[in-house]
Amino acid sequence: MKFLLDANVRYAIGTFLQSKGHEVRFLAGTSDRALSDNEVLDLAHQQGRVLITNDKDFGHLIFRQQLPHSGVILFRLSDESRESYISRSSAILDMYGERLQNHFVVVTDDHVRYR
Repeated sequence: MKFLLDANVRYAIGTFLQSKGHEVRFLAGTSDRALSDNEVLDLAHQQGRVLITNDKDFGHLIFRQQLPHSGVILFRLSDESRESYISRSSAILDMYGERLQNHFVVVTDDHVRYR
């Protein structure tokens, strides 16, 4: 799968996904870091990437403004450790795999909402 990591997401998630054979584009540390949320969502969609973010504003863009997307994974974890993010990422991939494409997934400490 192809993923786009928002600038606010731990870099370790991207390297974990790469180690599992996924194609990952990182916004942190690039000129794309300054893109607006609309531009980030559009970039991910144009490239067919599932966006991984901590920014709940993307829910508003998708469900209220009905902007097109190729999938979003929104992390809302209380434990922001590297291990917690990687553990939840692994569980999400095992549960949904390719079905993450074109869906909005909210990941909390003990729950996953898949829409």
